[in-house]
Amino acid sequence: MKKSTPLPLFALCLVLSLSTTALWAAPNEKQVKAMEVFLSNFTELGFMNISIEEMAEPASYPDLVRFGVGHNYINNFRSRVEILPEGKKRGDARIQAKWVEESVLKYFGLSIRADRSVEESDPPYFLEGKFFHFWASDGEAPWHARIKEASGPQKGLWELTGEIYNADAPGEILGDFRATIKEALWAEKPSYVLVTLATEYRE
Repeated sequence: MKKSTPLPLFALCLVLSLSTTALWAAPNEKQVKAMEVFLSNFTELGFMNISIEEMAEPASYPDLVRFGVGHNYINNFRSRVEILPEGKKRGDARIQAKWVEESVLKYFGLSIRADRSVEESDPPYFLEGKFFHFWASDGEAPWHARIKEASGPQKGLWELTGEIYNADAPGEILGDFRATIKEALWAEKPSYVLVTLATEYRE
């Protein structure tokens, strides 16, 4: 019989906080951090209550474009976003539609064709050729996810609970979330895709 290896304290605390969770299902500290970063890609854009079933509907195309543009504007600004000269009528920045498609595939597991404008949106996104043109904006609070409990009901699936907080003022809590995510591979590296995310706002 092989000698068992003690769980890291962080993982052990997560396990003990869940009476129905098996020891093998506890994520380690590195995994929890990666999960928090993954979920924060949604919450920082205001996606607080979503499901993969809903986002897969054709009517959700505008939200998927908004996610793809917004995610890259925040996280890949220097490499993927181009600031345009002043005087443009359809925005002061642009991004290639292929980057929008890639981000939707990576985070939602959905393959879409970003082939039309989203004008009934604030801000709107105008497709011109291979680029979405939009008005860049900053200044909103960066709402991030902090995981309090995590369990793995089956291999490759994680159920998470925690709180949404202001990354610029960590003591400011927006609400409490429940999420389900699936393990995936992206560019041959461990990643996740979203299943559901639900947030209950605090008063």
